Order: sequence, then structure tokens, then C-alpha cells
Amino acid sequence: MQNLLQQDLGSSLLSIAVILGWLGLFFVFLRVLTILLKRFLEVIFKKS
Repeated sequence: MQNLLQQDLGSSLLSIAVILGWLGLFFVFLRVLTILLKRFLEVIFKKS
């Protein structure tokens, strides 16, 4: 029983860590995308 609880806690923590990791990657990707979009728009509006 004790082993089962520890294993369950470990898998829960692993799942939480994986979810947080994917969220972190998503926000980094979103940030890079917004920076690129901002630079792209600045280049477009400077020309006109």
C-alpha cells in the first residue's frame, strides 16, 4: 500500500511537471511569435 501511494504521488508529480513544461514552452513560443510580429509590423510601417 505504501509503495502504491508513493508511486501514485510520483506519477502525479511527473504529470504536473510535464504539463507545466508544455505550458512554459507554449508561452515562450507565444512570446517569440509576438516579438517577430512586432518587428515585422515595424518594418512594414516604416517603409510606408
